[in-house]
Amino acid sequence: MLRTLTETAQELRERRVSPVELVEGALDRASRWQPVINAFSQVHAEEALREASRQADALARGEDPGPLAGVPVAVKDLFDVAGWETSGSSLAYRGSVARADAEAVTRLRRAGAILIGKTNQHELACGGTNSVSAHGPARNPWDPARITGGSSGGSAAAAAARIVPLALGTDTGGSIRIPASFCGVAGLKPTYGLLPTDGVMPLAPSLDTVGALGARVEDVALGHAVLAGLGAGWVETTTGSIAGIRVAILGGFFEKRVDAQVLEAVGSAAAELERSGAEVRSMDPGAVEDAPDVWSILTMSEFAAGHGRLLRRPETLYPMTRGSMEWGMQRTAVDYLHARERARAIRDAFLRLLDEADVLLAPATIFPAPPHGADEVEVAGDLVGIHRGGAGWLTRPISLTGLPALSLPVGRSREGLPLGGQLVARDGEEALLLRVGLAYQRATDHHVAAPT
Repeated sequence: MLRTLTETAQELRERRVSPVELVEGALDRASRWQPVINAFSQVHAEEALREASRQADALARGEDPGPLAGVPVAVKDLFDVAGWETSGSSLAYRGSVARADAEAVTRLRRAGAILIGKTNQHELACGGTNSVSAHGPARNPWDPARITGGSSGGSAAAAAARIVPLALGTDTGGSIRIPASFCGVAGLKPTYGLLPTDGVMPLAPSLDTVGALGARVEDVALGHAVLAGLGAGWVETTTGSIAGIRVAILGGFFEKRVDAQVLEAVGSAAAELERSGAEVRSMDPGAVEDAPDVWSILTMSEFAAGHGRLLRRPETLYPMTRGSMEWGMQRTAVDYLHARERARAIRDAFLRLLDEADVLLAPATIFPAPPHGADEVEVAGDLVGIHRGGAGWLTRPISLTGLPALSLPVGRSREGLPLGGQLVARDGEEALLLRVGLAYQRATDHHVAAPT
């Protein structure tokens, strides 16, 4: 099992491990896992090894290695990396080579991280399965016959398989939280607007966020600190007791059409938090059933505005992506404005909940990872579409609010598949989310096991 990022930094400073060893280990794991899970769209082994060697020399000279020095990382294929192709896993953008790094990539490099490659994703981030990709479907490390979820499926799979301890994704309607849930890792969607999206291919700019995924909450915390430009001391604010923190389990919309196994796992997580000192209660967000549809209007309208020119070359897009874009083209300005007004009302509903609670707890996904090729899953007696909103049913409402949310594993299904919960807090309270998530992981071991 990989070390935590903090442990790795300490071992590097003490010269007990070298950047070259770390990168060679990651590349070896990538070569073994890639034929099974197809987590990467591209791997740049020689470039990564050159950077590792350069860092090893710098360490030998006594230079400050940085908080992520020598750490092998991967980034979703939406992020620009100078000299690398940015395709969004779509034929439409194959051959588009970035001239400069995205700001998030710049911050990773400045902290000493070493990029080994880009991860597979759902085409143009327009979907929650990662079954639709010009690089072929990403597959779940726990069961390659299952989906990873998307759109940041390759990043979640790479973290779950312990290829890299940290990977970047984006989240517009659940694209970090869905694959984190299906693949059994932690993933943070920060407050909207907190992290820069410069150099990141957009899906819906009014909702797009950048965030980190990792096997452990503490790794995600350090990754977030680097991305947000926070000092090393900030990570310490994510540790400590959660005694007296008010946690509300969301009912109503968040318990309807949810697999009983998921509800049971989230209930057990709430009980564990209570044993750790949190004050737990149940709360109903009220009438938010229309949130997934509101999200669709906003997102697909902006998606069509940003990428609609691709419809002139329909053969470069998967039919599902093309259909979403065409649907977005058909939304009117009145549709969009009404949806924007409704989104503000949904945000207000969640803020009222957070007047009486510090953190909200809900399932991240309504079912465990479905099989590749399946179109529907039976949930609570209903057939739910996987591709058309089912995977993001519970994440889209949170995205409309702009609030930060942390997905983390809370159990296993009868088939041994990861089950995920999501924690939600007020704007800018990522430290609180990570603190609660870390307290939960200290008391449980769902994050410890790794697929083999």
